[in-house]
Amino acid sequence: MTVTDHLESRIAPIVRSRPGYSITTESYSADLTVVRATGDLELNSRADLEHTIREALHKETVVLLDLSAVSFIYSGAASVIIDAASRSAGRLEVFAPTRPARMILEALGAAAIVTDPRRY
Repeated sequence: MTVTDHLESRIAPIVRSRPGYSITTESYSADLTVVRATGDLELNSRADLEHTIREALHKETVVLLDLSAVSFIYSGAASVIIDAASRSAGRLEVFAPTRPARMILEALGAAAIVTDPRRY
């Protein structure tokens, strides 16, 4: 990965946040986009999460959804992730979910969308 100081760098994150959570998008190449969610993904974060994932998938890249810093995830936000994964034809992969995130995905029958972090 190359990091530059240019303001228009493709690696410069796009951030959507409110108190309690943030969602960032980083494009590492034409083939890989990382969406990182942190904090509490509650009702007020659902629309931002849905918009960010849809926008990332629109670029026709593989999208890794990094949930390694999610402390809580509401079932509606988890449903956004599951729905996006089912529509993405395998291009959306959930990466490194915390225990709360993994538990809700498993409870909703979506454990298969979690990718092995050793792959990357």
